[in-house]
Amino acid sequence: MGEMTVFMKDYVTETTRKLVDNPSEVSVVVSVSTKSMIIQIKVAKEDCGKIIGRQGRTIESLKIVCIAIKNTQYPNDIRKILLEVLEDEESDFVFK
Repeated sequence: MGEMTVFMKDYVTETTRKLVDNPSEVSVVVSVSTKSMIIQIKVAKEDCGKIIGRQGRTIESLKIVCIAIKNTQYPNDIRKILLEVLEDEESDFVFK
């Protein structure tokens, strides 16, 4: 994993753990391709709404901060950042 991938995973993990009631159940997986970085956040079912927020505001804010970090710390990286909140194996919420 590259430096940016590790940093983003650590940042999203720590931020998410501070927002939920069950921080031990937070899991973050980062997948990287040539054009995008997909950050998947898995939380307990009862914490899913806390991460998404009212009308998606919380997850949108987290995405904006991740983009700002990428643009300031890694300005030459051309990848898009996508966030997914996984409630359980059968359902997922994708925020692009």
